[in-house]
Amino acid sequence: MTDGGRCEVRPAPQQEKVDKGRRRFLWVTGGLGLAWLGLSAYPVYRYIAPRPAPDPFGKEGRAAVNKVAPADVAAPGSGANGSYGQRGCIVFRTTQGELRAFDSKCTHAGCNVNFAGDRISCHCHGGVYDFEGKNVAGPPPRPLTPLSVFEENGVLYVAPAEKKQEV
Repeated sequence: MTDGGRCEVRPAPQQEKVDKGRRRFLWVTGGLGLAWLGLSAYPVYRYIAPRPAPDPFGKEGRAAVNKVAPADVAAPGSGANGSYGQRGCIVFRTTQGELRAFDSKCTHAGCNVNFAGDRISCHCHGGVYDFEGKNVAGPPPRPLTPLSVFEENGVLYVAPAEKKQEV
């Protein structure tokens, strides 16, 4: 008996060793289980997590236009759909002879728009754009993304359009 009339019960020394062994086993097993769960979840996370899109213009700040040759857009009023990087574009020459390009992703639903001679149209929901890239009919909420286009050594290149500063 101890002071105060209470009885103190102590486990036998051997029982204390068994309890510590069990506790240690459970901690090690739990730690291994958590490590396994973490290692198993990481590949799933990498698969599901979105990766940033690569810059289509690269280090040079420009990208070659595929599927459109300078001869395809030499005449005023001519144009064609092409691609740069992993994106689509429209390259055309206005009736005044100016070479222009736009990203071909419609601002409504992301469909590819097409050069149709006198306009740029989206076949998904009937969106129509003028040669300035402005939406003039249908559901598109914003104009097309303009691109700078130029020819160098017989190859067409596009680059991000220069933003005009308002004064």
